[in-house]
Amino acid sequence: MFSSNVIANSKIAGNQVALPGHYLRNLLELIQSRGADPQAVLAHAGLPVTLPEQVDATLSWQQFQAVVTRCCAQTKEPALGLYLGSQLTITTHGLLGLATMSSGNLQQALALICKYTSTRSPLLTLAMQQQRQQVSLVLTELQPLADIRQFVVDTFAVALHAILDFVSGHQYRLRQVHFAYAGPAYRALYQAFFPCPVLFAQKDHRLIFDVADLAIVSPWADRQVQSQLTAQCEQELQRWQQRQSMAGLIRLMLGRTKGRIPGIEQVAAEFALSSRTLRRRLQQEQTCYHELVAAWRRDMACQYLGTTSLPVQQIGYLLGYADPANFGRAFRREHGLSPQQYRQQAQSAAC
Repeated sequence: MFSSNVIANSKIAGNQVALPGHYLRNLLELIQSRGADPQAVLAHAGLPVTLPEQVDATLSWQQFQAVVTRCCAQTKEPALGLYLGSQLTITTHGLLGLATMSSGNLQQALALICKYTSTRSPLLTLAMQQQRQQVSLVLTELQPLADIRQFVVDTFAVALHAILDFVSGHQYRLRQVHFAYAGPAYRALYQAFFPCPVLFAQKDHRLIFDVADLAIVSPWADRQVQSQLTAQCEQELQRWQQRQSMAGLIRLMLGRTKGRIPGIEQVAAEFALSSRTLRRRLQQEQTCYHELVAAWRRDMACQYLGTTSLPVQQIGYLLGYADPANFGRAFRREHGLSPQQYRQQAQSAAC
């Protein structure tokens, strides 16, 4: 797959982002119930067997990818992400789950989830968009997810629906679910996890429900408890950020941008640093902002071309090119072929 090669060859991709191991134990318990060997999975990824029991366990991108691919291979279950998402109860989400549960209503709960998602799953970000009488929860991939893309997105989407269903006292009604990837061979199985139409090959990943549901009061609402837990979520977010490299944090930040690449001064302000300090810290990590942007653009261009049906012009805009022709020229210099030719080859390789 082209996306796997992009990950393997990228100087930046994922190896500077420490991924929390919160759900590793849940995943290993799930595959064990299906006859797979959790210890063999951990050994394959070069991880100690005691890692799932560690409170603050972290994995590199390569370790996480190795665990997921081996789990899917051992269980021979391509829809493993759907099953894992359904196994995650509100308490498995730690402080964020408890804070969400004690929120006053669904809107408050979603505000917390959107703000603190990175403490649980920094590979995706969640944004809430309101359009007339409907709300869309848009999932955005912060870096190319290669051959575990569907596993990650499936898990997140099912878990998110389960959280909202629980917090609303089973009152909220999911109207539609969109996925940006093409419908997999197991597409009929999605109806067992989502009580609504599920559409594939869409422009993005999103869950859609009625705006009136935002006002649904949680049966477990407790303002004082929620305030205390929110403060703890903020501390957890700060601790997570402190464990990351500056290059890793910038890469994740770039994943949240759409249509405009911020200047280094704006990035420095985001992290409460001077631009001079930011440059020095990146130099200590043997990189610079220009290299990070170039690598992110290269990886995401291949991701969009190889896994979505977005027009080339729109991809150029998403990557911050004001003139789509500039995107085409830059891509051709990097890969030796046009974006259209790359997409054709990626589609042929996927068949």
